[in-house]
Amino acid sequence: MEEELIQIKNSAVSLILDAKDKRELDDLKIRFLGRSGRLTLAIRELSKLPKEKRPEIGRLANEVKNTIEETIFEKESRLTKQRSQKLKEKIDITIPGIKPLIGHLHPLSQVLYNVIDVFKSLGFQTADGPEIETDKYNFGVLNFPKDHPARDTQQTLFLDTHNSKHTPGETILRTHTSTMQGRIMEKIKPPFRVIVPGKVFRYEQTDSSHGFEFWQFEGYAVDKNITFTDLMGTLDYFVRKFFGESTKIKFASHNFPFTEPSLEGYVSCVVCKEKGCNFCKQSGWVEVLGGGMIHPNVLNNVGIDPSRWQGFAFGTGLSRLATLKFQMDDLRLLTNPDLRILNQF
Repeated sequence: MEEELIQIKNSAVSLILDAKDKRELDDLKIRFLGRSGRLTLAIRELSKLPKEKRPEIGRLANEVKNTIEETIFEKESRLTKQRSQKLKEKIDITIPGIKPLIGHLHPLSQVLYNVIDVFKSLGFQTADGPEIETDKYNFGVLNFPKDHPARDTQQTLFLDTHNSKHTPGETILRTHTSTMQGRIMEKIKPPFRVIVPGKVFRYEQTDSSHGFEFWQFEGYAVDKNITFTDLMGTLDYFVRKFFGESTKIKFASHNFPFTEPSLEGYVSCVVCKEKGCNFCKQSGWVEVLGGGMIHPNVLNNVGIDPSRWQGFAFGTGLSRLATLKFQMDDLRLLTNPDLRILNQF
C-alpha cells in the first residue's frame, strides 16, 4: 500500500509539471483527486489494512494528497503568468483603447424635451392623445363647420372604415395636435395650462420643407382675466429660452377657426442673424408658430362658459423648431437613419 501511494504521488507530480495548459491540468486533477481518481480509490482501501498500520499509511496518504494539490496550485499559477506574459507581448497596453459607441437622443427628442422643460417652468402640464382621431375632435369641436374652407387646407388622411361600425369619413389621422383641446377641456375644469406634443399627418408631397408625417406641439391655458398680451408674453419667453436671449420675435395678425383674434409669430433668423439668406428667403425672419385667444364657440362646445373663462392657444411644428435649432436646410434629415448625420447632434 505504501509503495502504491508513493507511485501515485510520483506519477501525478510528473504529469502535472509537464501539463501544457489549464485544460490538461484540470483533467489530471480529476484523474487523481476526483471521485474515481487513483488516490481517492487507494484511500478507500485503508479500511482493509490491519489496525496497527492504518495510522501510518493514513498520514502518508494525506501527505500525498497535499503534495498533489500544492503541485497543481503552483503549476496553475505558472500557467496563468505565462498566459498573461504572452498577452502582453501581443497587445500593447500603452495604446489608447477603442472608444465605445454610446447612443444619444435624436435631435427631435432633444428639441421635444427642451420645449417641455421651458413650459414646465411656466406651470404647464404635458398631455398625450390618440393619433387616430374622429372628425368631431379634429374639426367639429374646434369650430370647423362641415363646409369651412380651412378643412381643405388640412389635407386630411381618411381611414377606410367600410365593413365597420364607424361612419365613413369620420375616422382620420389627426392633422394637428389641437385635437386634444376638446378631449382635455371636456374632462377637467379650469383653470389649467397644457401642452400636447405629438405626431400629426397630412397628405402632402415630401420635400425639403414638407412631410406627410411630422411633429407638432399644441399649448393652451384657460383662466379668468387672460388677455392677448398674456399669449404674446408667453411666446416671447419661450422663444428667448429656446433659441437664446438675443432672439427677436414679432407678431402679425392672422386667422384660425379656433382662435379669435389670431396671430402668427416670426423669429429673427438664427442662421443669418437677420442679414438675409436662403433659409429665411432673404427676409431675416422665419415664421414658426401661430395662436390666438380661444374662440368662444370652442369653449361652448366643451361646456366652458366663455363669459367667465378666457384662454389662449398656440402651436408650432417641432420639426421646424429642430431645423432652426440645428440650422438644417432639409426637413428630411430628421428622419434619415444615417448615423453620419445623427452623430452630429
